[in-house]
Amino acid sequence: MSDQSERASQPSVVFGYPEEWSAFARRHPEFLKRFPNLEKALDTAFMRTWQSSALLDRTIYFLGRLVLEEFMEILLLCANGYGIGAQKLVRGMYERAVTARYLREQPEEVENFLAFHKVADHKFLAAVRSSIGPDVFSQEQAEQIERDFQNVRQRFIVTDCAKCGTTRLNFTWSKRDFVSMARMSGDIGKLIVSAYYMPTREAHSTMGAIFSRLDPEAACEDRLSFDSAAQRDRADDALISAHNILLNVLDLQKEHFKIKELEALLQTCFEDFMAIWREERQPPLPSADDLQEPRK
Repeated sequence: MSDQSERASQPSVVFGYPEEWSAFARRHPEFLKRFPNLEKALDTAFMRTWQSSALLDRTIYFLGRLVLEEFMEILLLCANGYGIGAQKLVRGMYERAVTARYLREQPEEVENFLAFHKVADHKFLAAVRSSIGPDVFSQEQAEQIERDFQNVRQRFIVTDCAKCGTTRLNFTWSKRDFVSMARMSGDIGKLIVSAYYMPTREAHSTMGAIFSRLDPEAACEDRLSFDSAAQRDRADDALISAHNILLNVLDLQKEHFKIKELEALLQTCFEDFMAIWREERQPPLPSADDLQEPRK
């Protein structure tokens, strides 16, 4: 292939913001320097061969594996200055981490956690039929979904009105609400504000989500203007929360599966966490690249 042909085949669009990658590296040199230690711990916890038929084992492992993937997604957004987008993902990451911790403490609920999938499938079937049409699922598929739902339905019936004795189908797999689960799950419950309430405000259609995207300088002058600059502070806050959650999940993997090889690695990762954020939360000196252009 000629040089001209090679140049013609190069993509004309860059997916990301190179100036944000540089800004991220300047803000977080300790994180990047120590990241290989975290990678080793993640590989030890999740890139291994093991066998178990226990529902709890499989659930804790795969919830943790999802958390790992979400951390990498959050890191990608943070490195491109999308702090609010990263915070939205922190909520899902946190929910999985709390669920894994909660089920470790309340193993009798793991079957309900898994069985509720059949309730969700039933709701999905109804939604597809009402919005797309009745022929998306075959008759056999629809009947199987209905049978599966009826087999587990009674597990999720809760009291709707204690006074009149009416009941309803619960909207989730546990009779405990998520905030209660978080509070019952040890140290990870302390992240309920930064990893749950604040991301929920951004993920839902709320006035808070609008307010967080307004230009504060314009607001001081009684003008409303959308702030299209990179959200670097929010990205850093999201990364701290995600890093904290990931270490908690690694600790759970070590405890539950008794991974001795993870003990020293995880201790190093805890020490790295303290060193990274103690050092990097100090405000850096601005550079020319920190003068941001608005995003389109």
